[in-house]
Amino acid sequence: MGWTDDITKEVNRLRSDGYSWTQTAQYIKKHFPTELRGFSESQALRKARNVAQRDAIRRPTESKTYRQDGTVESLCLIELWDGQELTPDMILAFHKMSPDAWTVVSYTNNVWHAMMGKANGNRQKQMYQSKLVAKPKLGGVTFADVDAYFSKKEHAEIKPIAERSYSSEGEVLEICLPDLHMGLLAWAMETGEDYDLHIAKHSFMDCMADIAGRCKGRVFSKILFVTLGDLLHIDNDEQQTTKGTFQQADGRMSKIFDFALDMLIAGMDILLKIAPVEVTYTSGNHDRLNGYTLIKSLEMAYRHDSSITFDVSPDPQKYKLVGRSLIGWTHGDMPRKNMGDWLVDRGRAEFGRSEYAEVHSGHIHHESVWQDGAVTVKSIPPVSPASWWEHQQGYPKGTKTMLCYVWHPVRGLREVWYSNI
Repeated sequence: MGWTDDITKEVNRLRSDGYSWTQTAQYIKKHFPTELRGFSESQALRKARNVAQRDAIRRPTESKTYRQDGTVESLCLIELWDGQELTPDMILAFHKMSPDAWTVVSYTNNVWHAMMGKANGNRQKQMYQSKLVAKPKLGGVTFADVDAYFSKKEHAEIKPIAERSYSSEGEVLEICLPDLHMGLLAWAMETGEDYDLHIAKHSFMDCMADIAGRCKGRVFSKILFVTLGDLLHIDNDEQQTTKGTFQQADGRMSKIFDFALDMLIAGMDILLKIAPVEVTYTSGNHDRLNGYTLIKSLEMAYRHDSSITFDVSPDPQKYKLVGRSLIGWTHGDMPRKNMGDWLVDRGRAEFGRSEYAEVHSGHIHHESVWQDGAVTVKSIPPVSPASWWEHQQGYPKGTKTMLCYVWHPVRGLREVWYSNI
């Protein structure tokens, strides 16, 4: 039969009881005659030494050292299957440090031991001695912090709007708001156009007025108001995006946030006079935290109005079946080759019931339409102008506009509205 785990356990027990190697070899030869039939006493002795040495390998010491500069040096063992991805957030988690509260400064992983897992198809497991240096996210706010705040916050009540003309049998109006970049500061001498908080609000409200005018005499069952990411230009008071890229900003974060919230409330009041509203939030790359907080604030403002609902989950891809049309929404900062596939993969059941399928996105700041298999992918232009960096890099900027789509429950897309600035 050969050497077994039971023999290894017995060797370790005997050695811990004080048996010499010779005594250990004699004992296991006597008590495991079938398994060690092909072993001489000297071979059994050498095998016992080898397995005992292997099992005596110590796991690296786990420790944390707190430095005067606020950083923490952490040592631990990481176990991964061969080929498994290791990201900075995963490294923080292995070191029992929350990615929401800590940022990786540096890390070093040295292979410590490798073993095969028979129960896992003989895949190799790599064990790493991991050394991590991390620093706290000073003043950082997490999604959990935001949710906890709103669970206790008392808000002024907005009275529901009573006057409304709509029909449950009517068409659906989709309004897309990509890349508003509220807080972007642009100077015409540098970028060709001025842009600040007041201009952004005026552009948004001008589009809302145009849409309301087009809706006169029309009957809609509902309005889908979809934010396609980057509502805000920055994500903190350091004038940085979520990943830390510096931006020119028109004021502090609190000023930008309040301006944007007041603007959105005014816009929702206009739309609620037309039909019930469903607000769908998708995250962008500029404002992953504060963009979420902004729409969460808007949700709380209308929490007593049943005619407006919100999907504020931080999922970066959303979709909805409207009659026979499947519509997907995402910011657009994913590989181009995945822009249509994700909708088919995630919305398989809805895709099977649909006659038409489209993905609406932003991010590239100009209009573009292409076919990805059975899915039409549309990149929607924003109402915001170019930042200095975009202008300097020569990226194309088309017409500043807000796009709306009119969906028929059976015939699919019937109209596209351009509210040009």
